[in-house]
Amino acid sequence: MDQLTAHDPRRIGPFEVLGRLGAGGMGLVYLGRSSSGRRVAIKTVRAELAEDQLFRVRFAREIAAARTVSGFYTAAVVDADADAPVPWLATAYIPAPSLEDLVAECGPMPVGASRWLIAGIAEALQSIHAAGLVHRDLKPSNVLVTEDGPRVIDFGIAAGVSHTRLTMTNVAVGTPAYMSPEQARDSRSVTGASDVFSLGSLLVFSATGHAPYHGVNPVETVFMLLRESPDLSGLPLDLAPLVKACMRPAPERRPTPAQIQEELAPHLYASGAGEDDDSRDWLPPLAMQLIDNRRGRRGSGGGQQQLTPQPLPAPQQLPAPQQLPAPGPVSAQPSILPPARQSGPGPVTLDPRTGVTPATEKIRPAAERAPVERQAAERPSERPVGGRRHAGPPQPEAGPTAPTPMVQLLGGAVPIGPGVHAGGTGAATHAAEAVPPPGTDWVRRTQPTHSPQSPQPPQSSRSDALAAPSQVPQPSQPTGGSRWRPWRFRMSNDVWGTPEVHDGTLYVTSFEVHALDIATGRRRFKSRDVAWAVSVADGRIHAADGPNLFTLTAADGSERWRVVLDGWTYSLDTGGGAVVAGTRGGGVQVRSAIDGSEMWQVKDAQQEYENQQSGPCVVGDSVYYQGGGRLWSLDLTTGRPRWSFPLGEDVPSHPVLRQGLLYLASGTRLLALDEATGEQRWRFDTPVALFAPPTPDDQGGLFVADYLGAVTALEAVSGTVRWRARTGGRQGGDSVQVVDGTALVGSADTVYAFDTAQGDERWRYTARGELTGAPAAAGGLVHLGSRDHSLHTLDLATGRLRWKLDTGGEITGAPVAVDGRVFACSKDRCVYALDAARGTATSRD
Repeated sequence: MDQLTAHDPRRIGPFEVLGRLGAGGMGLVYLGRSSSGRRVAIKTVRAELAEDQLFRVRFAREIAAARTVSGFYTAAVVDADADAPVPWLATAYIPAPSLEDLVAECGPMPVGASRWLIAGIAEALQSIHAAGLVHRDLKPSNVLVTEDGPRVIDFGIAAGVSHTRLTMTNVAVGTPAYMSPEQARDSRSVTGASDVFSLGSLLVFSATGHAPYHGVNPVETVFMLLRESPDLSGLPLDLAPLVKACMRPAPERRPTPAQIQEELAPHLYASGAGEDDDSRDWLPPLAMQLIDNRRGRRGSGGGQQQLTPQPLPAPQQLPAPQQLPAPGPVSAQPSILPPARQSGPGPVTLDPRTGVTPATEKIRPAAERAPVERQAAERPSERPVGGRRHAGPPQPEAGPTAPTPMVQLLGGAVPIGPGVHAGGTGAATHAAEAVPPPGTDWVRRTQPTHSPQSPQPPQSSRSDALAAPSQVPQPSQPTGGSRWRPWRFRMSNDVWGTPEVHDGTLYVTSFEVHALDIATGRRRFKSRDVAWAVSVADGRIHAADGPNLFTLTAADGSERWRVVLDGWTYSLDTGGGAVVAGTRGGGVQVRSAIDGSEMWQVKDAQQEYENQQSGPCVVGDSVYYQGGGRLWSLDLTTGRPRWSFPLGEDVPSHPVLRQGLLYLASGTRLLALDEATGEQRWRFDTPVALFAPPTPDDQGGLFVADYLGAVTALEAVSGTVRWRARTGGRQGGDSVQVVDGTALVGSADTVYAFDTAQGDERWRYTARGELTGAPAAAGGLVHLGSRDHSLHTLDLATGRLRWKLDTGGEITGAPVAVDGRVFACSKDRCVYALDAARGTATSRD
């Protein structure tokens, strides 16, 4: 929970507001308290929705229906006001982890636990559908898991929002990885069968730890949902029939929630079973520990919630499920499940070091595993650095339970930090933030690490120690001096996408825009508003929270200007002193970057998929957008049309300009157009779709990878094919990276390096999970993130692993390498700043 800001209300209706719980597509979510002390979660409505009278009517109707939902496995609606200046809805506050958190912390659930969870969710859907509602956004984060069963939240809300044009993929209505195919086509006309499809997706996630559809971006995920079978790899055979039944393409052939319950009941409550069946009969000990910890913090104050280690419960008996050998197509089967079988617990041995089963230990995030060697390394009297042990003063920990990410170097395992807890330094960083918030993790040591033989460094004041950090020499010296030391900053909410680096500051999005000082890891400021779209350029931060477009000074976060646009902003781009915003419903609005004044706008840029990758963009002195089946080129300053080119229904990639030619991918075509006239110079057809823009190099080459991973190198001027190569898996929405005569292509879980001249494969490197974002290459190194929760750094020439950082979550977006440092964001809510060549190392081996 975050502390309230000056802009947050202190009361909403009859409830006292205690803090922020987060933000969603509908608006901000607050923790409130009634006069009797009952705690509630209050969801407020965003300004652009509140101004829509039709939305208010639908919202009031949904509230009335939601009040009638009284199922045991739902979070009850407590109060609401659709007529308030800011409409709101209050539901019972449940201090419990979500299914998403449970699987992320504890790994996939056993077969029995998954059945127990799905049965409860199916009962919740019965109650929701009986009230005439369709959930529309059933996903792991909308299912809370308590000791007596799951609780479904946010039912009846998505329906009201979905009837407006102000929806946004992964923000408001529907999450592509869990929605049904019919919802992807039209979310306003779905029935309860759509929730059953999502229920099958939840079962896949619970039992395997991954979604059934997981493209590298929302557009690819929807593409997979509409055209491919779900990914059922790792799904236990016992659960496959139920998953396939729930995820049948035809909605009318899916089982009802009642039928699902009937099929699951014999597996959960066999004849002769006692009446005391509860979560401890099904959930693993680690999951019960997480639930108990969350419930125990219900009365805590604000600040970052963290887990406190507790002794693990007594060993439980878990089944050893069979695994599916490979994903298969969704089939229409006459029955939902095979005849009921006993799937009760079976004996299992716990690892004496970790207190969990060996199978569970393999799937736990690496940052949470605590082998004996690491426990020895964390003794306060000595700490390994670069493979050696250096005696030194005890280092204060960032928190009682914050896991220490590990980096695997050739010389051994080295823990990052921790250094001085920034929250206790008392050093002012900004007028609006006297000290870094509790979410700030370790930043610096108070004094340099030294060996027993080294002379004791002179004592200095605390403020001096922060101003002049550790004197340990750096083996690689990034710009800014050798005193710099790797750091980590922990956010209160999820971190999105790829960070941006400008003038010594790292800008990241975690609901708001946060500016972190690269030298110290301290937060300089954060925006007061949520930002769904961000662009940083020329000393300014341009951001949009939906209809509001605002610009901040990059140096201190002060607001320069703010305007209200006609529509919800889904993309932003900057260039030539202008800000170009793409708004829902086909709008393109161009504003002055200096004062926000309108330069021009058009309203014919309607697309099938509206996202940052397909929105209007600035290239040279033109604005390009797709609308009406054509690519349009308009003068940046005046908005005067220059030319248009027919594309059909395919949504093109952003164009790339090189020496008077404009290159873009559109469907299965790679086009080269004359920048001045729009005349087609050449065209190259591919067997499958292209999602990413092509990449030119300085030697006259042009490189592109298609959806199935085939890489093609062409002559940029003529379109003649130089060479073609295949990779081992699907390529996503990221471009081929070209550096120092090497073309880098991320394909599924592997990065491939090809010689740009001949197409010979130089090397390949395979991670333990799918890659996230494009590789970042600089200084003879390649940095890549993966869903295996790790940041990998390789030698560009050989592909050899130089070091690897294991975090508490998968890497989000792409890493960024600048001036000998590499920056990456993780789903553990942390931003990492590391030495590009040595990872977390701060001294020579």
